[in-house]
Amino acid sequence: MLAKCSRVYANQLQQGAFRCFNKMASSQVKVQIRQGVVIGREDLLPNGETYHSFQGVPYAVPPIGDLRFRSPIPLESFDKPALDCTRERDPCHQREPLTNKILGSEDCLHLNVFAPAKPTTAGPLPVMVWIHGGGFLFGSSQNTLPLSLISEDVIVVTLNYRLGAWGFLCLPEEGIWGNAGLKDQRLALQWVHDNIAQFNGDPNNITLFGESAGAASVHLHTMASHSHKLFHKAIMQSGTANMEWVFQQNPENKVRRLCELLGCQSRNTRDMLHFLQSHDKVKPEEVLACNLPVLTADERRRGLPLAFGPVIEDVSSTDKFLSKPVSELIKQNNTAIMPTIIGYNSAEGMAMMVNAVRKLEEINKDLARFVPRNIPLPTDHTELKYLAEKMREFYFNGQQITYDQLDAMTNLLSDYHFVVDLQQAAKLQVQYKPNSPLYCYRFDYTGGRDLLKRLFHMESLPGACHADELNYLFQTPRIDSRKFAEKDKLIIKRLSALWTNFARYGNPTPAESDFTRDLGCVWTPTNGAAKEENISLDCFIIDEECRMLRNPDSERIEFWKEIYQRYPPLDYSRTSAKL
Repeated sequence: MLAKCSRVYANQLQQGAFRCFNKMASSQVKVQIRQGVVIGREDLLPNGETYHSFQGVPYAVPPIGDLRFRSPIPLESFDKPALDCTRERDPCHQREPLTNKILGSEDCLHLNVFAPAKPTTAGPLPVMVWIHGGGFLFGSSQNTLPLSLISEDVIVVTLNYRLGAWGFLCLPEEGIWGNAGLKDQRLALQWVHDNIAQFNGDPNNITLFGESAGAASVHLHTMASHSHKLFHKAIMQSGTANMEWVFQQNPENKVRRLCELLGCQSRNTRDMLHFLQSHDKVKPEEVLACNLPVLTADERRRGLPLAFGPVIEDVSSTDKFLSKPVSELIKQNNTAIMPTIIGYNSAEGMAMMVNAVRKLEEINKDLARFVPRNIPLPTDHTELKYLAEKMREFYFNGQQITYDQLDAMTNLLSDYHFVVDLQQAAKLQVQYKPNSPLYCYRFDYTGGRDLLKRLFHMESLPGACHADELNYLFQTPRIDSRKFAEKDKLIIKRLSALWTNFARYGNPTPAESDFTRDLGCVWTPTNGAAKEENISLDCFIIDEECRMLRNPDSERIEFWKEIYQRYPPLDYSRTSAKL
């Protein structure tokens, strides 16, 4: 059978018409792809239907040795006739933030394919490619089962990419251009484009979606040259490329400081690269230990503790992903059509509250740490204190911050890290990409799957915590979703249907569908205007009762709008390059 598959594959692969599923034993399946044969397994969905999973599929040559920090190299073929893809592989080296344990490997460039097993007569299925979040520092595709999504007859691909210094160190003098982690994602998209037809997926209907740093990555992909070629729709959950935490500050200083901390005193860039690529001298746990020390004192005071991230690449880069500031890219008029969903959770800042509560006295004395870095004032400027007092007046009624005002503190952190920049990105998208329908949302639902909110002991605060929607969008191995509360199961079904309708039709609530009729609400796109200030965001509120709301959190947005009118903001991405 395999020999026959290989012959047919050789004849038909270029037309993308061949799909060979061969059952082995009772629970394994084989699929022939460009690189060889992958062995997956058959499993059951919660609804009793079967699905196929192929986990730990390599899409690049392992980025080790001289390939450390460099752009990924496509894997042309497997080193064995058939590759076992029945289990997950390691994510990138990282320190797991909740347990503080070090896990992962540098050999991390693998992806996972989840596909419905039932035959379909409606042609190839829509494809959704997921990019995980984690501040470009941690996170993985592990234990992320898209069972409710594939129950809606789509194929879902999840992937791992390089994080931290492994994925974002930048030393252009030696051909380390930066953004290796983003280029990993791009190569995984190329793999999907080349191979997904073999799993009955449609390479001409691919939706790229992600959360937090994954969503910021999606946003950057939409502005890159490969958009519309490797994917056709985008979903950004709680992340856009213009947010304050996305871009690496002063990457030239970061790499030199890292070398110094690891014991390399040379300032010769060739010596530095040789040292950093030495597996004997530079151990993963030592690099991870430098994530905080490599930050400047002001970065630790004013921002999230994320040392390495995307950069604007040097003009001499031979493999550019990003070569212009985000403010220029986002304002490029684009007539190509890319339907997009952008949204956020109602209490994003709750994820940062554990640290804020611990430092409440310190924050009270130094509220200026939350004056956004894109306000063009030196760190010692007296007007920063003036702005801090305006913030105190607006968020805390001019009072000292107490434990009774943690919901207000959550709003401040939400706005500082997410909401203000995301709403601005949405409005610019509508203004400069008028042909691309934009669907905005705010996720308000709180229920039994609010795992982060519970973990942080923030149950008394209102709103949906950063990343808690993921527990309704994805499932966790060995947890039976059939035992969830009925209202949680309703949200899981509703969120899955909205996302997969968008992937299939470019519209989350298609007209005259049973789902839209049962929902009782139509999610309408935001309409454009000639000027950003004239754009109103029509926002879909995801909750037990869904509804449309114009300009959510408008009072807070207006507060920052007035400040930015007085202090025109800088582009955060410009701090990552010499321009």
